[in-house]
Amino acid sequence: MRWKDVELLSPGLPEGGRKLLLVLGGRAPDTPWLDSFRQEGWELWAVDRGVDACRRAGWLPRLVLGDRDSASPADWDWAVSAGGEERLFCKDKDATDFQLALQELAEIDPRPQVLLTGAFGGRLDHLWSLMHSFLPGTAWTPLGMADQEEGVYLLPGPGKVEVRFGDPIPQAVSLLPLRGDCEGVGISGVRWPLVDTHLALSHPYAVSNRLEGGERGVRAEVRRGTLGVYWCLTGA
Repeated sequence: MRWKDVELLSPGLPEGGRKLLLVLGGRAPDTPWLDSFRQEGWELWAVDRGVDACRRAGWLPRLVLGDRDSASPADWDWAVSAGGEERLFCKDKDATDFQLALQELAEIDPRPQVLLTGAFGGRLDHLWSLMHSFLPGTAWTPLGMADQEEGVYLLPGPGKVEVRFGDPIPQAVSLLPLRGDCEGVGISGVRWPLVDTHLALSHPYAVSNRLEGGERGVRAEVRRGTLGVYWCLTGA
């Protein structure tokens, strides 16, 4: 599976099924980066201000969801008038637009593969909320979050993944314990490899690693827990 600048090889990746890209309202994905998913046949949903990036790319989302508090009114109206379905939420609510989008998804598809973009570059509270809302994945397969600058692949244990990079290669590669502690963590192809390591949520020290010896990829694994394999391509 390719996320434009990287290729993920994992025996745990599901075969077939709906591949869904959700564009959120954080740092907007570049148009060429976003357009690569259209060429690969991904389905597109826009969550509130995410519709602005969709219009710049000329890619009509199948669904546009939100309370319209941050989206450009012209871009939202473009999506609806061009045939995109609308899910308009009340501004006064107890769930975020993203959480309501996940609820909508759970009602219409048994187990889609979901990638988020437009997730980075904004407020910490928004990123924290969406990450922890996304992690459970009881009604979806959460692949991760990515854009042209950084990405994170969500690796549930037991699992392995190989991440191959194009150009540029990452400025940093990190391993993040995302749901409790992670056991049996390993990573190779980097300056500081790990083997059968315990990573505690309270002490996430395995950050700012780098590729080593001409490598263009890393191999990571986890036996128990949910591990985030994070990369930063541009020094963000």
